[in-house]
Amino acid sequence: MLKTLECRDKKPMKIEFDVYTPINIEFGNWDISEDKTVYWRTGDFKKSLIEIGFAQKTGEIRSITLTLCENVYKSKEWNIENIEPIKGVPVLSVDRQQNETYIDEKGILNVYITDKTVYIQFSAHEIESLIENNHVLFCLDCDDNICGVIINDVGDNEINILEQALK
Repeated sequence: MLKTLECRDKKPMKIEFDVYTPINIEFGNWDISEDKTVYWRTGDFKKSLIEIGFAQKTGEIRSITLTLCENVYKSKEWNIENIEPIKGVPVLSVDRQQNETYIDEKGILNVYITDKTVYIQFSAHEIESLIENNHVLFCLDCDDNICGVIINDVGDNEINILEQALK
């Protein structure tokens, strides 16, 4: 799991929906020669995979890429209406001694699609708090681990592309 240490100021971001890489989100600008990117990956690694890239030294999230997922559902009720999001981007707890490029943890991966929202769930833990960076909400459990990502204000064309990509 990805443990959140703190929340920093919001960052510019870019979200792309594509039939080959269903969702790719990039946060801010970075230089990999100064601080390499480590990728935390989960899913079953055959029919489902998501990776979250973060800076090895600082723990700042750089990217979220949903590569594939067979567990796609049309809707889901999640109880977040009473949670007031904190504005910003989470900073992750990092092991500075770690030299691996990939941290793989087998786990669940579900995608829920509604009219204007995409919820990517990678933990069964309840959502206790939210960190909001523009249209992206990072879902945190009671231990401040990231347990999912919600993308709001998704257009009809992007929803169609995502549904096509995840068939």
